[in-house]
Amino acid sequence: MIDFYLKFTNEAAATAVLYTTVAEVQDEAGVVLVKASTTPNYANISTIGTISKPTGEFDPEGNPVLAPLDGWHVNVRADSSSELEQYQIFPVAPMRVWA
Repeated sequence: MIDFYLKFTNEAAATAVLYTTVAEVQDEAGVVLVKASTTPNYANISTIGTISKPTGEFDPEGNPVLAPLDGWHVNVRADSSSELEQYQIFPVAPMRVWA
């Protein structure tokens, strides 16, 4: 298994790669033939989302001011996957790792 640290442009882009979505199908009378569903393409997906880092400044209450980094971040543990490699990043200190 390989640990992939991934960065997508946004959540929708990540969902399109990491999940298979099936739309609801109805017949002419409106009877549902196939229910809408979303299935993960990988067994181990850990969504981090937006990562924020301290700017070094503080707000008036003394709380650190955070600035979001670009992208939508997800960790995936999977067998080798060429599909994931194009989104792979190599953080020096990963925010979250697999145990």
